[in-house]
Order: sequence, then C-alpha cells, then structure tokens
Amino acid sequence: MRDPHASTKEAVEQLIPFMPDIRRCHTVFSQLERQWTWIALTGKINCNAIAATLFDFIFKTRDTFGLLRQDMTSMLGEKLLEKAVREMSPVAQVVMDIIKRNLYERTADVSFLATDGEIVGFLQSGACDVPTLRARLAAYRSKYSVYRDILVLDPQGRVCVQLDTKRPVSVSNDPLVRQTLGAPEFVETFRPTDLAPDGRSALVYSHAIRAEGVTEPLGVLCLVFDMDGETADLFAGMARFAQDMVILLLDEKGQAFASSDTRMVPIGRSFARTPEDSFAVTSHASKATLAVSRPSEGYQGYEGQAWQTHVLRNAQSAFASKAAEGIDVALVRREAGFSAQLTSIEEQAGDVMGDLTLAALNGQIMAARQSGNAREDERHAAQALPPILDAVRKMGIEMEHEFHYFTDGLLKTVTASRLNDASFLASITVEIMDRNLYERANDCRWWALTPDFRRILAQPSISRGDLSRLEDILEYINSYYTVYSNLFLYDARGTVVACSQAGERGLYGQQIGEEYVRRTLSLKDSDDFSVSPFRATELYHHKGAAQPTYVYSAPVFAPQGGQAVGGIGIVFDSLPQFADMLGDTLPKNGDGAVITGAASFFAEAGGILVAASEAHMHPGENCQLQPQWMALGQGECTSQLESVDGVLYAVGCARSRGYREYKRDGRYVNDVLCVVRLPI
Repeated sequence: MRDPHASTKEAVEQLIPFMPDIRRCHTVFSQLERQWTWIALTGKINCNAIAATLFDFIFKTRDTFGLLRQDMTSMLGEKLLEKAVREMSPVAQVVMDIIKRNLYERTADVSFLATDGEIVGFLQSGACDVPTLRARLAAYRSKYSVYRDILVLDPQGRVCVQLDTKRPVSVSNDPLVRQTLGAPEFVETFRPTDLAPDGRSALVYSHAIRAEGVTEPLGVLCLVFDMDGETADLFAGMARFAQDMVILLLDEKGQAFASSDTRMVPIGRSFARTPEDSFAVTSHASKATLAVSRPSEGYQGYEGQAWQTHVLRNAQSAFASKAAEGIDVALVRREAGFSAQLTSIEEQAGDVMGDLTLAALNGQIMAARQSGNAREDERHAAQALPPILDAVRKMGIEMEHEFHYFTDGLLKTVTASRLNDASFLASITVEIMDRNLYERANDCRWWALTPDFRRILAQPSISRGDLSRLEDILEYINSYYTVYSNLFLYDARGTVVACSQAGERGLYGQQIGEEYVRRTLSLKDSDDFSVSPFRATELYHHKGAAQPTYVYSAPVFAPQGGQAVGGIGIVFDSLPQFADMLGDTLPKNGDGAVITGAASFFAEAGGILVAASEAHMHPGENCQLQPQWMALGQGECTSQLESVDGVLYAVGCARSRGYREYKRDGRYVNDVLCVVRLPI
C-alpha cells in the first residue's frame, strides 16, 4: 500500500481515516468555519457600507484560522503516528535483543559441555552405559531448561545417546555433523533437520567432542534450543505493552517462524521487512496495518542468525482514542521540554484572536459614531454591526478554545507515550536482569556436578596435583564464562580450597562464615542452590575495597552421593554487568551517549540499591522506594510524572517476574525493582 521510503506526511494522509481525533478536529473546525462564513456574509451584506475593510479582515482571519487548523491536524496526525510507531519499535527491538542475549549464553554452554569428562569418557570407552550418560544429560537439562533435547553422536552421525526418548533419532544425515567435526568452535544451525524430526526449523548448537590434547574428534554434541518455550515466555512478558500487536520472528528469508498470535498470523507466512529505523503501512487480513521490523545489533561480538522481529498493528486499534487519565496538563505545559513545539500553534491562534478582538472593538467604536449619521442606510448598518461583531468574536473564542482543547490532547498523547516508555524500559531492564541471573543459578549447579570436583572434595585431603587439577578446571570454566570475577571451591567446613583467579588464591584456608555457605552445605538435592545477600564481601573487590555482589553457590556431593562434601561459589562481577544492563536500555542520542537526564537503577524490594546509572548512588546503600512501587505485584509496572528543579520526568517502575523456573519455583525468592527516569 505504501512505498517504504514515502514521507511521514504521506503516511498520515493515508491513515487519517483511522484517526478519530483528527476526524473530530476536521468536523469541529469545519462547522466553526461554516458558521463564521455565514455570520461574516450576513455582516457584509448588511454593514458593508460602513465596514467593508473590517469584513475583509474578518474573512482573512477566518482563513488564517483555517491554515492554523491545517497545521494543527498535520501535527496531530504526525504525533499520533509517531506515538503508534514509538510503542511498536521498542517491542520489536527488545524482543530481538533479549533473544540474542539468550543465545549468546548458549554458545558458551555447548563449548563447555563438549569437554565434559563423562561424555568424552563414554565415547572413548565405547561402553554401552547409555542410561548413565542419559541421566547426566537429564541433570544438565534440569538446570538449563532452555534446551528441549540433547544428543551425542559419533563421527558417522549415529546417535549414541539422546535425551528425548519420545522422538527418537537413530542416525543423522544432516551436513551439520560433518561441518561440526571440521570446525574449531561451535556451529549454530537454524533450519529443518533430522535431529529434530517434527519438520519445523530447529535451532541447534553443535560442537565437536575431543579428548583433552587430541585433535581427532570423538563425536558431536548437539543442543536443541527450546524455541517454543522461549518465545512463549518472551511474548507473555511483552503482552501488557503489545496488547493490540502481533509479534513475529522472521528468518533470513523473511518467513515467520514464531508468532505471538498464530490465529491472526500463522507461522510460515513471509513478510517484507521495513526500512531500518522506520515503518511501513501495509495490509493484513484486508485491513490497513502498521508494520515495524528490527534486527539485533548483536551482543558482545555475537551476531548469530540474521533474524528480525516484525511487529504488526491494526491501524484502527493503533489510533483509537484512549483516555490519558491523571496527567497534569498545566504541569506539562509549564515544564515539559517538548511543550513549546506543541503549543506554538495555540499561541499563534491566540495572537490572531487578539487581533480579531481589537478589530471588533474598533468596529464597535465606529458603529457608535455612525449610529447618529444622517444617512438612513449607514445608520441601519451601524445598528446591525455590534451584534454581528459579537457573534464573530464568540466564534473566534470558540475556535481558540478548540485549539486549546486539541493542544491539550496533543500534550496528553505525547506525555502518555513518554510514561509508557518509562514503564516499558523498566520492565524489560528487570527482565534482562532476571534472565541473566537465571544463567548464574544454572551455572553453579551444573559445575557442582563436575566429576573431579566431587572426587577430590570427597577425599580427606587435597594433594598438590589435585589442587592443580581443580584450579585448571575452574580457570578453564572462567575463561568461557567471563561474567564472574572468580569461581571458588570450599570444603565441608566452608574453607576455600581452590580459585579460578590466581590473584584470589590468598583466600585459600579462609573459612567463609556466611549463611549462604551453611545453607549450601545442608542441601540434599543437586537442583538446589543458595545465593548470598547483596552486600559487600571480601570475595569481590573494586579499587581495593570490598563491594556488594551476589555469590551463587551449589553443593558438591561425593561420587556416591550423601552429604555435601563442599560447594562451589561463583562471584558475579556485578559492577560492570549490572551497569551494562542499565546502560543498554536507556535511550541514546545520535552519538550513542545516554540522553541528558535519563537514569535508572535496580533495588531489592527491601530497599537495598543493587546498581545505578548515576555515580552518586552507591550499590549496597539503602534507597527510598515509593509506596506505589512497593505495592506492585510480580511482573507489574507503573509510571508517573515527577518535577525536579523545573525539569519534568517520566518515571517508570517495574517489579521482576522471574524467568522460566528461576524465582518462580520457590527455590529462591528475591524480587527486584527497576526504576527508569526519562526527561520529557
């Protein structure tokens, strides 16, 4: 329906039939202009003898109001379109960025799991203990629930072990097997594959399995990503901001492989991607529809698949009039940075009305002078002029009132959009945090199952050779998972026995007398874990001072099971990691810097500050949380206007909702609030 490169003005003209606010504007002003014309014509017929110039001015004033009305409707249309697209674009961008963050973690998973000693040993020995290895893969899947299947293949593509026994695969002829055997790193594949025999495209992460120090591969590890579960959870999280939108994921050919509403838009349909940072007006189900496509910019060097999010929105719904309750328009007029642009037309109308009032006053003075004129026609004209001028002035006042009304509507529309931005950014930022920390809970539990950790910690003492082995494994893990400042092992007394970082090995022999360590050592299930309170710890330093962070910890059990013989602690590098989460979602200017005045922070529900974008706020301190923020339920958000030193801000707050089983299954409870402040 529309050339993608057509101007916004052309798009507005095409979409005006779906904009009730503009239709009302046209209707109201057209009626007023007709009434103005009738009154002015009546005056010109009856009073032209004494006021011809005055009525020429009155007609000119009507035309001036008409031009201002055109400017008003153009601006109103542009702002309504801008608001609609502004609500769609972040949804599209965030969905793709969150997926890319998730998939970045998968690249580390497959690279690390391919070196797993039990998988390597299974392939080396040629043993047939499939149930034992399947149980190990099931233990991995119970921690990393983002995978729907895990397979171990030999170099000929024969499946040695498969986790999913309901959809068995005996052999794979997929070229990815040969490709992976010859690849130095992981291989990422997205298409239909015989490794996932449902006929749909599957996202598979594969890596050659090699014995330590040997180049010849023993086989191939394949992790099949749970795309359905991932998109269902992600779409559910976006639902409150995309109630009238359909969110699609498009592959590199533009074909939809995931849809937030398969009844409206089934999987498999193809769509034209919209221009970068723009939109398109298209047709879907024979209805005018707005479309926005956004790619991902990648994450920490990871590009992944050439996917895009494609968001569709029915034009009728996008521009439906919605009440903007509780917005103090007087405050917005006075302090909002954008208000001057929107009130300029209203101010011009006020100037025109001032000129009209002065002209009407002069006309009344002239009529009073002419009322005693000897000529009867001029005397009658003078008597008829005042009521006509009163009627014209009233029409002008009514027009000025309508300009004021529509300006108020514009101010409310733009302000409501900014408030929506603030609550949306708060929600997706805390969503990113939950998803990131979900991985931390998975990591510590899986690494606690490392056979060498279990064997060595179960011994009465640790030899120098065993210590070197522990350090090598921890260092290797830390090289893949760089979000940790240190990984450490402790024995059954809570004493540190090994670290990943050479600079932290001064901790050896120190007992960690923290509650999370005691709780870890009392756990009986390898699916359980503990997390430290967010407070300063000697395990985490910055510029020579102890800093607050989260330490995730899981029990290490002896090979034969029973009581924990120690635990693993993983120290989250909270300062840069949380700063990146906050900074990534704040709006940027053309140079890529956060816009002046925009800020955000994380805080635990108890009031402990976790991270802040502003340097004067320090992690670990208590911060003041407003009652309405504290009253939010999990996954809920709110927003409000705040005036600080004459600058108006939209402030949004969202409470975390967890991710998959993390913070949802009762193993760990720690609600976090994210607050975002945007200048408006």
